[in-house]
Amino acid sequence: MSSAPALPPLSSRHPVVIGALEALRAVLVLVLTVLVVALAAWFVAIAQLQPLSAVVRWAGTLLGAASGWELGIGLGLPPSLLTVGLMCVMTSALRRTRRALAANEQLVRAGTLPATRYAATVGMATCLGAIVLVLLLAGLLVGAGTLTLLGSARFIVVVSVPLLIACLGPERRGAPAGRWAQALFDLVATKAGDEWADALESALRVLRRVGLAVGIVAVLGLIVALATGWSSMAEAVSGYSRPTVAAVGLGFVQLLFLPTLLVITVSWLSGAGVHLSTAALATPFSSQAAVVPAVPVLAAVPVDTAAWGWAVLVVLPLAVGVATVGRSTWVEEVDWRVVVISAGLGFVCTAAAVLFAAGPIGPAGLETFGVPIGTAIATIGGAAGAGTAAGWGLSLLANRASADR
Repeated sequence: MSSAPALPPLSSRHPVVIGALEALRAVLVLVLTVLVVALAAWFVAIAQLQPLSAVVRWAGTLLGAASGWELGIGLGLPPSLLTVGLMCVMTSALRRTRRALAANEQLVRAGTLPATRYAATVGMATCLGAIVLVLLLAGLLVGAGTLTLLGSARFIVVVSVPLLIACLGPERRGAPAGRWAQALFDLVATKAGDEWADALESALRVLRRVGLAVGIVAVLGLIVALATGWSSMAEAVSGYSRPTVAAVGLGFVQLLFLPTLLVITVSWLSGAGVHLSTAALATPFSSQAAVVPAVPVLAAVPVDTAAWGWAVLVVLPLAVGVATVGRSTWVEEVDWRVVVISAGLGFVCTAAAVLFAAGPIGPAGLETFGVPIGTAIATIGGAAGAGTAAGWGLSLLANRASADR
């Protein structure tokens, strides 16, 4: 007769140990990945006779760049695709910690394990703290990261977003709100009333649809820009001594900045425009002929659109309005509270995204590059809020018109 499997030692189920082990797994994934990339770069640059110790420094710099820090080598625009990957690894580690702590709690209730005070907080804080410590050491001490206000703001976003997703998100796709999210709704209901708690829950659903709509607009806008500016992109590549090699290499680099390109597209559509250099600000309703960096995708940015540019300003509000009340079931959950909350959250999300789409990319006029942060937050967030309010207002008018018949 087989006996029941033995439980792991109690020490291995302590919240601190659980958080530390999950952080160790995430750190190993990150460190091994950047070391492999840095080693590959060292082999490519072996003709420059770089010492092998450069691999460690390059790996730290790569982690620092992905974490949002500005680099001491004159670069301040983070490779946003790597940043998204870093945030996904952190989110996965925190979610695993949350699930392990939930299983731990069941053992505590069954009397198998002793209770630990603030177990969930201790476990999550341990996991997050260990990962953050490694990122700080790698980016600022080992790598070429520098401590700046913009870099610090980005790093806070990199740390905060995975924590919010892991703590407030559901256990799995399609599942109801988790325990901590429900506690937040209960707190809002206690302080402000049930109407505001319900409005917050509805606003989060509206915000998810609005984000998807803005993303679709950004992808379509980028595709249109690439299609219409293909000849300009080819001309930019032809200026290199080896155009084919340059096209492949620059294509890979541009892919690392894909989320940034999408934010830049949205900023241009909102009217805020994009800084191509210190002297060149491209917007939908102004023309400029300044020299821009010889990067193919930047050659696709329209620079002479004064005749028709104002028309694109309706794209974002229209898409947001459709995402807000495009279906009858969506209309039923929208009221003025939902509009206010979703508009406020829209500004917060816009600010978080815009921070990663601006920064220097070199000297000689390239100290200013990317979206104008303040203007972009105002125009993108304002367009999203206006679209949500307009969609709700038009649904009210439609309901009133049908009731009068």
